[in-house]
Amino acid sequence: MDIAAGSFLSLVYRVGGIVSLAALTILTARVLSEAEFGIYASAIVAIGAAGTIAASFSGSAGYYVSNKQRPAAEVASNAALLSLGIGAAFVLVAAAVAVGASGNTREAALLAALAIPPIVVRTAIGGVYVGVNALLRYAFSLHGYGLFALALTVVWVVLLDHRTAVDALGAWIAAQYLAVGAVAVVSWRWWGWFAHHAPDRRLAWGLVTFGALTGLAGFISYFNYRVDQLLVIALDSQEGAGLYATAVRVAEGLWLFSTAIAVASYAAVGATTRSESSRITAEGVRHTILIVTVLALPIALLAPWILGLLFGAEYEEAGWALRLLAAATLIYAPQSILSNYYTVQLGKPWISLALAGSSLAVSIVASLLIIPRVGFIGGAWATLISYSVTAVASTVLFLRLSEATPRELFVVRRMDLEAYPRLARRLATRRGPGATTSDQSA
Repeated sequence: MDIAAGSFLSLVYRVGGIVSLAALTILTARVLSEAEFGIYASAIVAIGAAGTIAASFSGSAGYYVSNKQRPAAEVASNAALLSLGIGAAFVLVAAAVAVGASGNTREAALLAALAIPPIVVRTAIGGVYVGVNALLRYAFSLHGYGLFALALTVVWVVLLDHRTAVDALGAWIAAQYLAVGAVAVVSWRWWGWFAHHAPDRRLAWGLVTFGALTGLAGFISYFNYRVDQLLVIALDSQEGAGLYATAVRVAEGLWLFSTAIAVASYAAVGATTRSESSRITAEGVRHTILIVTVLALPIALLAPWILGLLFGAEYEEAGWALRLLAAATLIYAPQSILSNYYTVQLGKPWISLALAGSSLAVSIVASLLIIPRVGFIGGAWATLISYSVTAVASTVLFLRLSEATPRELFVVRRMDLEAYPRLARRLATRRGPGATTSDQSA
């Protein structure tokens, strides 16, 4: 399967979850006050960051399946067992914090503790799915919770009129448990591994050591995507955080397309030769730049109108923040694809870790300098600066470590453009994208 076809399938499978999460954001922004929505959005960011640390086995599970060719059931079972241990450790730590705390601090600690375990297990299983190129199941494991969250929010927050940040957050956390239960059922064939095998200590150690780097890189990358929002609520106001959160949510929609390409090429990047992996990565970068450019330009042009249409007229004020974030996302979009090369082909997740850490440092410094002076829009400026610096560094590094040339990365070829009508013709001759062989057999 070529990059265009694989990316299209990945995109189709992810759209349902992304649309539900977008609808959830729109709904909560409309039913909560700006201040309550700012608290709700910031709390999810904080929980997600902690969950990303705990979900360190996603990258290592994918690596062992695609690059090391370990059986999916073996990796999934061992990764799930480790994930449950990590989740339990988070619950114990948060419970200890809650014992010595009171009021909002205790409530926040307990909510975070309850949210972490299902996030850890879902992402670990998702790593195995992307390793075997089971795109449909990977998409569900990562984004399926959005469907549950939307339904619970409609019932609990809207219909039953519990319109506080804590109530909305409670519905979001409950959805995590429903989602992990569904993922476990879908993956039922894997759980029979321990009926005939003992836990593999060597594999477990490999998952932990490799996962420690990928997990830390994932946490820093996630935090890098969200630190501007946390600093806005700290340095500006809850209302400013609510306005800024809507701009972030719309700009994040552009990640859908670059991530789809990264997911579609993940298994091939790890399983092929260094030369072929370089070619696949370069092709993915070209498609990413092409698609995200086509989408980012109209978003930047119509930013205030888009925010007003989706969230209400009071959010049009965040239009310039959205324009800056759209430009930042376009610049940074290829990095997930380049990160695949560093991690799953070279087996050097510390490269992605170093790049993410540098970007985070630049973002924090820029935010501290700019937000107090210009308000929430300073978060967008800080993001644009940090993404630009990191994109340049990562591109230079990839060119040195691979066989690709600048022209292969940035010059769109005729074959790239021809891939889209060819894909359209292929889809027109069949009923739909369907599931891949891996999806059916995983």
